[in-house]
Amino acid sequence: MSFIEELKEHLQNVRSAQDGQPAPRLFVPEAKWVRAEFIRLVEHFEREPGQLSPERLIELHQEWSSDDRVVSYASNLAILLQEGFLHGEPRNVIEEHVLIGMMRRMGFSVRALSLTRLLEIDRLSTKAWHQVPRGTSRLNGPAKYALEIRAVRKQGDHQEVSPIGEVFLGLSGRDAIQWLLHVEAAQSIGPTDDWRLSRETAKQLLLTPEDVRTESGWDESALAHSWATLRRLGALGVLELVEEMMDPEGLISGYRLMNEGKRLLEALLAPSETPFSVLAATLSQDESLTALEKEGGGHPGLDTVFNSSAIATARQARLVVHEIRNALIPAQVALESLYNSVVGSQVEAEVARFRPRIDPGIDRALKFVTDLLKTSELAARAPEGFDVLRVLADAVASLATPLRIQLHVAPDLPSLSGYRERFVLAVVNLLRNAEQAGAHQVLIDCILEDNQRNLLLTVDDDGPGVRPEDRERIFQRGISLRPGGAGEGLALVKDIVAELRGKVACVDKPDGGARFRMRLPVAERTPR
Repeated sequence: MSFIEELKEHLQNVRSAQDGQPAPRLFVPEAKWVRAEFIRLVEHFEREPGQLSPERLIELHQEWSSDDRVVSYASNLAILLQEGFLHGEPRNVIEEHVLIGMMRRMGFSVRALSLTRLLEIDRLSTKAWHQVPRGTSRLNGPAKYALEIRAVRKQGDHQEVSPIGEVFLGLSGRDAIQWLLHVEAAQSIGPTDDWRLSRETAKQLLLTPEDVRTESGWDESALAHSWATLRRLGALGVLELVEEMMDPEGLISGYRLMNEGKRLLEALLAPSETPFSVLAATLSQDESLTALEKEGGGHPGLDTVFNSSAIATARQARLVVHEIRNALIPAQVALESLYNSVVGSQVEAEVARFRPRIDPGIDRALKFVTDLLKTSELAARAPEGFDVLRVLADAVASLATPLRIQLHVAPDLPSLSGYRERFVLAVVNLLRNAEQAGAHQVLIDCILEDNQRNLLLTVDDDGPGVRPEDRERIFQRGISLRPGGAGEGLALVKDIVAELRGKVACVDKPDGGARFRMRLPVAERTPR
């Protein structure tokens, strides 16, 4: 499991605990027990004739005891074991497996219950070893990292996911990594910060994209940046860490900046602000103010969090996005018509000369405002319950359209939980899609499924329909079956339905036309 996946899993566990599902309490071995067992194991090596030379014994002791690394390693391994095949096992079983991991990493021949179990212990042991940052005894795992970058916050004896964490959970792939880098940069206290990438370090990595040394290991003073941060960038795929397998540790002897990492760092250091940079700075400042309020005796709750500057940012973002999209999309469609109309004419070459300067600019602006809307909405406020019939009525009322729209909605349907305005936008996009395809009539049907857990919402139109081979691809961003279409509407519908933990599909409609079907979990069954 990658670092991003581990972090998401941790935040989802914290969120589940917020919703009344207590997270399991993980056992961590006592430091004094770990140190005592470590000495016992090293003494065993010393007593065994011919096992290790005195020089290697000294190296082994220094390697494990330096900065109390053995304690951090044992804690990491215990947690990984409990998150894996030792889930729910008692303390003595966990301690036994931690010892097996220590012994095998030191070079002992150990008998276990099965080869499969040994292989899994070895895998987790390697992971636990490399999670310990060089030069610090603090754990560098996802749980500690989430606290450090304020993706979670402590509330009494429990934790809750902060807006920073909520934004991260709403992103994936490159966007998720870019968000973390922006958050780190907004909070960094300098190049030696173990938990946050500084802008100075990012600049240095771009200036020196490769630094590989032939000597065994690095003197930390040779690099004016945190080793823990370099390791984390390696886990995120920004860097490739070059290792010399001289011993079981695999000493770092350098790094190479990946091509994707170069693009991520360049975006981080862009001279102009971006939706990510603005939101990361805003939410980080909010979390700092929240922490200061708590230290001063205040007890901020959700109202304090969501009535913050993030709300103002989101409101402004929605206005900007609305105006820019309303201006650019019709212009984009008109330009496409213009390009088609001049094909074969005397001005075709002249228009083609300017087109590379026009189209990318419009595409870039539309992507920018889409990202702005996505990030601002995710952090602006908590999801809320809303009535489906009122949402559908609002969506229909907001359209100035010749479409004949009928609503067949079962009475007393349970609420959905999410961002109401976003769902209105999804329904509006489906109706506009039907109109643009040439439909004259739309029927919207919504019922509660027999299992009482989901609403089934169907949008039927009498247009030309969608070919079976296109029914999945039309939800991909940039794919449009209509000449001049931007390919954004149905992709946005899919994103919004996913936010509600639901699914949307274009399915067969026997009597012709298009049918879009959404299955949406009701609020009582949907995690917040």
